[in-house]
Amino acid sequence: MKRKIFLLFIFFFLRQSFAENIQQFGSVGDLKLQSGKILHDCKIGYRTFGALNNEKSNAILYPTWFAGVSKDVIGLLGADKLIDTTHYFIIVVDALGNGVSTSSTNYSDEIPFPQITIRDMVESEYKLVKNILNINHLFAVIGGSMGSMQAFEFVVAYPDFIDKAIPYSASPKITSNEKIIFSLMKEIITSGKKYGEDENEIMKKLNIVIQLLARTPANINRNYPVDKFSEIEKKFGRTSPIFTTACYLTQIDAMFAHDITRNFNSSFTETAKHIKAKLFIIVSETDLLLNPKPALEIAASAKAKTLVLKNDCGHLAVSCEMDLCRTEIQKFLEEK
Repeated sequence: MKRKIFLLFIFFFLRQSFAENIQQFGSVGDLKLQSGKILHDCKIGYRTFGALNNEKSNAILYPTWFAGVSKDVIGLLGADKLIDTTHYFIIVVDALGNGVSTSSTNYSDEIPFPQITIRDMVESEYKLVKNILNINHLFAVIGGSMGSMQAFEFVVAYPDFIDKAIPYSASPKITSNEKIIFSLMKEIITSGKKYGEDENEIMKKLNIVIQLLARTPANINRNYPVDKFSEIEKKFGRTSPIFTTACYLTQIDAMFAHDITRNFNSSFTETAKHIKAKLFIIVSETDLLLNPKPALEIAASAKAKTLVLKNDCGHLAVSCEMDLCRTEIQKFLEEK
């Protein structure tokens, strides 16, 4: 009898674990964009982890980062990971344009894919949570890099919908420095296309730019000394069958226009007055991809909790101090 009970327990545990890895899709219909154009038959990819409580008060939204898909986030979820799924119901959502959710690569052949914004991503995610998952309020939203942009945009767009927000490797507003980086990436793609360059060769150049800026020179030289350069060189050739250069341009353009102060006289002070969620903002002092200064400015205006990481891991600083970040995030989520 005990053996049967044990086997049943294992069966249900494995079934639940398997179910949490399943890619799901929600249809939000025709999505009106900020531009006034329509994204027809919009579908949003997502995965869920943990259990939603009876009050539906423990749901946390986790949007994907630039070029990321929901499958990439799985390694950050669990009892000893960035977010503890034993207490929370995590909705990992594929941001528009990532090749899983509606993107240029899976859109209509007859209609050009329209330009989208971070706000459009948030609007699609709001509809997924409210209309498809039937959750009327989120306990929290967490996101890194482009995911942080969505987290910031969410608490401004829907101030009464979320209790807490954790943007990490964070940016509430793109600076000129980021626009230079994004412009370089766009130029690599457009010039490559103009002269008939192979898709994989274009991606290789983009990967080199990312590898150059994702970490500091000190970190790169320590982890990849000259005699091990071939290890980092292998990363130059990484490609994705779904995240093409067209997807690259879609999400770069969305980030290029990112600015949560745009409707508040370009003022962090005025923007902060509109935010009701409690904020915990994590930035890297050595971030070369996203300038941490705007995040610290909105933190000061909103009287937000902050964590400034001082390691040499740059944009990837959270991954280098996972134990600290997990502990501080857990504390923040448990605060009354």
